[in-house]
Order: sequence, then structure tokens, then C-alpha cells
Amino acid sequence: MMYRVLRTLLLSFMLAICLLSARAQDLHQQRQAYRLAQLALKTGQTELYSQLKAQLKDYPLYPYLVYEELKRRLSTASHAEIESFLGTYATTPLSYQMRGLWLYKLYQENRWQKFLEVYDGRGVTEFMCYALRARIRAGQLDGVIAETKRLWLIGTSQHSACDRLFEWFTTHPEFTPGILWARIELAMAAGNPGLAGYLAEKLNDRDRAWVSLWRQVYANPRIVLTDPALESDKLITRQIVMYGVLRLADFDVEQGKAAWEEIRSEYSFDQEARDHVDRSIALLAAYRHHSHALDWLNALPPSACNDDVYTWRARAAMRNSDWQTLKSSIKALKDTSDEPLMWKYWLARALEETGETERARELYSRLARERDYYGFLAADRLGLTYSMQNHPLVEDPAAAGKLIDIRGVRRAYELLRVGQETDARREWALALNGMTLKQKKLAAVLAEKWGWYADAIRTVALTGELDDLKLRFPTPYEAEVAAAAHNRKLDPALIYGIMRRESAFAAKAVSPSGALGLMQLLPGTAAFTAHKFGLSAPTGNEIFDPKRNIELGSAYLSDMLRRFGGNQALATAAYNAGPERVETWLPQKDALPTDAWVENIPYYETRDYVKAVLAYAAVYESKLGEDPMPLAKRMEPIPPTSARYAHK
Repeated sequence: MMYRVLRTLLLSFMLAICLLSARAQDLHQQRQAYRLAQLALKTGQTELYSQLKAQLKDYPLYPYLVYEELKRRLSTASHAEIESFLGTYATTPLSYQMRGLWLYKLYQENRWQKFLEVYDGRGVTEFMCYALRARIRAGQLDGVIAETKRLWLIGTSQHSACDRLFEWFTTHPEFTPGILWARIELAMAAGNPGLAGYLAEKLNDRDRAWVSLWRQVYANPRIVLTDPALESDKLITRQIVMYGVLRLADFDVEQGKAAWEEIRSEYSFDQEARDHVDRSIALLAAYRHHSHALDWLNALPPSACNDDVYTWRARAAMRNSDWQTLKSSIKALKDTSDEPLMWKYWLARALEETGETERARELYSRLARERDYYGFLAADRLGLTYSMQNHPLVEDPAAAGKLIDIRGVRRAYELLRVGQETDARREWALALNGMTLKQKKLAAVLAEKWGWYADAIRTVALTGELDDLKLRFPTPYEAEVAAAAHNRKLDPALIYGIMRRESAFAAKAVSPSGALGLMQLLPGTAAFTAHKFGLSAPTGNEIFDPKRNIELGSAYLSDMLRRFGGNQALATAAYNAGPERVETWLPQKDALPTDAWVENIPYYETRDYVKAVLAYAAVYESKLGEDPMPLAKRMEPIPPTSARYAHK
């Protein structure tokens, strides 16, 4: 095997040398030689690598060869050589990456003074802790305690690089029982009793017993009603009782409410504490769609009310068709800047339902000018066609080609061509930082020309001008989408809407939860769907293949539509959050208007997802040459749990 590899390398080397020695070297040949140089370096063919590297000095990705070579021998490289690299390639992302490697090397070698000279203040916890340790070693203590406290005071475990720093901190006079208790409280609030138990080892026996009881309450919150140790009225018992009540409410909101009513008068809780528990239980009831949620929210005293309360009071009122409460809740909101169109739409709905039709129509008319979920809903209320507002971002798209003269842009392009997309994205981001607004607009056009759709969409967003539908809503993979839509009897616009929201057409996208590809499928979901529909399960990286990903994602979407009786809002929510979760969000007795149901989805991510996908589907219908189906038709009323769906 090794012999064949070496022979292949030698033959490729000879070919590359011939190609590169020609007077007119084209980029295709340089890319081949670059890949070969990477392979030679990886397999230890140093002579071959050196010869190829020498031939590639004018190739845009030459710095990446130098970086990889230096990275491999960093342990023996001199400081002067590393500093020379940082200076030579200071305008590339490689400089930042190399500095990070060097900082880690200096830490491992205990070269603390040099570490401080090299440290660039990067806000990465690992390096922040190393830098603080270096400052302690150097006697540069100004601000060290304050910065250490900020790293200490979180409810989760920090990076192991902070362990020695925290050990030092625990010996310092400013490390008090108060700051230890502060972190224990944060740990318990974050649902991290293990960390709280670890921290409690530094407490005395009495206080350690309180933490032990607190952790027992975490596991079994009902003991707040029965444990004799909690009968005394003091700060620590009040803390644990409040925690236990809210923990119990999280399991069962009615039990939590009942427990609170039973024991609240037995302790001298101040008004702020009472408000916190009352508000938390009422809000939890609203998240869970409890039948008494609106009553509990309405019963809160003014001191307990904030915008969270008014928002969820409004949502519960939408669910209950309580239009007067909806109007008063919207009026009470102090800040609607996060969702201005949402509140305008729902104020119009409330006005319409309470007889103020003229004012409602005025609001709907203004909203209907927006290319937005709420704009489309408002247009439906008035029977108007949707306003798409398609305006090209730049007047002369051909001018985008001139950006290739920017070195970072050229490197990004070459990195894409050789399959180094992560590096390409770093180069692109750095290049954008130095661009004018006009150049950023051209950059969005250029990225779209490259078929780099996700980054074109992101770049458009940086300009603040969002009306170029060609750039913001591309239609790649048309044949694959058409085939999937035909095979699964789906609306191609809905498939495009899902893809646009899930990955923005990044075929190799990987989410933090492990979802993969264009339609962001978890490997287990992909395998299950393939089996269910008689398809071959994807192997290796096959799930990233656009055709396979669209095939499986569309099959899964069709399964969600079947499971939820063709209701697009429910199927879309299920695609994001899972069908079992969506079933728990269905109304118990009566059908619910879909616009109200969507607003009451307890997860912000899913709530926003459903709105976006349904609006995107309308945009894509227009782009595909169809008259957009009114969202009102896509959003059939949500049936109660008593309705029977065709399961499995």
C-alpha cells in the first residue's frame, strides 16, 4: 500500500513539475499542485513538498502551506521564525490561528513572560485564564482579582485551564464564603447540583449540610413541604423553599402553585421574593398552556408585572380569544422593539374583533406593505396580494468581479475550489471587515455567483438592505427539489422554505445538535426515514450529498404532514422541534386559529422557525412563477388533541 502511495506521489510530482514549469501556469494546475503539496507534507515526503512549495510561491494559498509546515514543527521552531510568520501574514486569519498555537506552546513551556508579550487579549476563556496566571507570576496584579471573579461567577464548570487560577483565588483574602455561596446559587439555578456539591467541599460542616439538602430538593422538590430542617425561617431556608417550589412547578405547575399557596405565609418572604415566585409560576403556566394561565397572570400584583408578563398575558389572551385583555396587554408593554410587526398585527386583530374595524384596517394596510409573515397575514385579512418588493442590491453586478483583486477575497475563492470551506469563511469574514458598504453589496453578488449561497445571504444581511430576492432567496438544486416534490406530493416552495431556514443552502452545514446538510437531518432521523420509505440508509458523508439530503428531508417532511393531517404549520413545527413535542402543544378541547397557536409555541426557536418557513414558502412560490398561496390557506385551524391523526 505504501509503495503504491509513494509511486503515485512520484508520478504526480513529475506531472506537477512539468505543468508548473510551463510559462503560462493556470490556476487549475496550481490547485492540483497545492493538493499534492498538502498530501506530500501529510505523508512525510519532505523533498517533494519542498519542490512543490517552491513552485507555488505566487499561488494565493501559498501562506496555507507555510502555516501547515510551521504548525507541524512548532515545538522546535524559534521565536524569531514564528514572529516572522505573524508579521508576514498579519492580514490573514492564519496569523490569529498561529498566535493561538504559539500561546498554547508558551503556556505548556511555562514561558509566562513571553506569553504576556504575545497575548493579544483574545476573549477565549482558556487563554484568558492562562493570561491571568501569567500576570500573577509576573506580579502584575492590577485587575486580576476582578477578572478572576468574572470567570468564577458562572453556574457551570469553566475550562480546565482555569483550575490552577481558581486554586490560587481560593487562597486569596477576597475569596470569601459569600462569593463561594454566590457560585453555588448560580450552579443550582443552572441545574448543576454536581458543581454545587463540589464547591460545598470548601464550606464548613453546617453549610455543607445545607447544600446537601438543597441538592436533595433538586432531586425531590416535594420534600420542601415535609423536611423538618426547612421549618425555621431564615435566609437559607427561604432560598431552598423558593427553589423547591419552582422546581416542583416545573414538574407539575398545579402542584407547584398549591405548594406555594400552602407555605408562603410560613416564611417572611419580602415582596420581591413573592413576586418572583408568583410571576415564575404564572409564566410557566402560560408556557405550558395551562387552562388557568390567564387568570394567574391577571392576578399578579403590579409589582410582579414586567414585559414578560404582559407578553405572555397577551399570548394567553390570543389563545382564549380574550380581545380586551389582548388590547390592554399590548398597551402595557414598555418595549415592543423586538417584535414591532407582531404587536401591530395583533393590535389590529384585537381592534377588528372588538368592532374598531376602521382603525384595524389602517394597521393592516400599513402592515401589508411588508414582505414578512405578519405583512402576509395582514394582506390576507384585507384580501390583498402580497408585496414582494424585489429590488436588486447593486446596479452593475458585473462590477463584483473586480473584488477578486482583494487578496483575502481571492484566497477565499481558492479555498472554496480546493474544499477548505471553513478557511474560506474565515478569509471572507476578514475581507468583509475592511470593505465599504458598496463593496459589501458587490461581495454578496460575487458570493452568489460562486454558488456560495449561505455566505451571500449573510453578506446581504450585513448591508442592511434586504430586498434583493435573487440574493436572499436563491433556488439552487432545482432538479432535486422538483423530483422530491413530485415523489412526495409536496409543494416545492415549502421544501425551499425549509432549506432556506435550516441551512441557507450550505450543503455541508452541521448544527450544534449534530443535524447535517441542506435540510439539517440528524443521522438517526435520516436512517429511520430511509427505512420507513424503503430507501437506502445514507453511509459515511453521503448525507451531505444534496440529492440524498433533499430526498430524505422531503420524505421526512411528507411524513410530518401525513402525521398532522396535512396541516403545514404543525408539520413545520414538528420538523424543527419533533412531532412528540408538537402534540403536547395542541389545544385540549376546541380548535385554535393557527396565528394564535403559533404565537403560543413555548420555544422561541420553533415559534420563529414556523413563521419564517411559512413566509419563505410564499416568497418562493412567487420566485417559482406561481401566485403565492395565502398563508391563511397554509394555516388551517389547529385541531384539538381529541382529533385523530393518521399515526405511523
